[in-house]
Amino acid sequence: MSDDAFKTLMEESGVRQLNKEPRIRPIKRPSRAAIAEARNRAEDADVMPARHGLSTEDPPPANPLKPLHYIAYDADRHIAGLLDELPFPAQLEIDLHGHTVEQAATEVAHVFQLLREKRLTHLRIVHGVGRHSADGRAVLKGLVNRWLKNNPDIVAFSSARRSDGGTGVVNILTRGLMDDRWART
Repeated sequence: MSDDAFKTLMEESGVRQLNKEPRIRPIKRPSRAAIAEARNRAEDADVMPARHGLSTEDPPPANPLKPLHYIAYDADRHIAGLLDELPFPAQLEIDLHGHTVEQAATEVAHVFQLLREKRLTHLRIVHGVGRHSADGRAVLKGLVNRWLKNNPDIVAFSSARRSDGGTGVVNILTRGLMDDRWART
């Protein structure tokens, strides 16, 4: 079918070509007054720099005797079986007993950094169950739970077996098990 025959067919059937010009929207630039106001608000704000980047806000109450368990959404469910290995082959272990929340956050941030640098796959964190805290709450357990869930390099974690520390210890598997190249930057 030639172009002329196609155009004739379209005209006969009532189809017309739209003649729309593309709209180019101008970039919205803030005014000098708006920029100055935003700069003043930023300078007046009370900002405390976080050395570790982890949230130390009060965690939700954690039952000291309830085991922690997490598997990332995109992880293979069979990976949870690796958490039950006896003994758990931890490549790095840290003990947070006696640490304040800030000290624990700094230690865990350092572990996260080592995890990426050394491409670790099996970690263990001993956080305790809060027996020695001022109000008897498992504060570090709740915070460690939050920090691990918010780290994209953590694939799964679970409280250790009772013989390895029980609910006061968490065994962790990292993304290195799924992607040996650690392609993400």
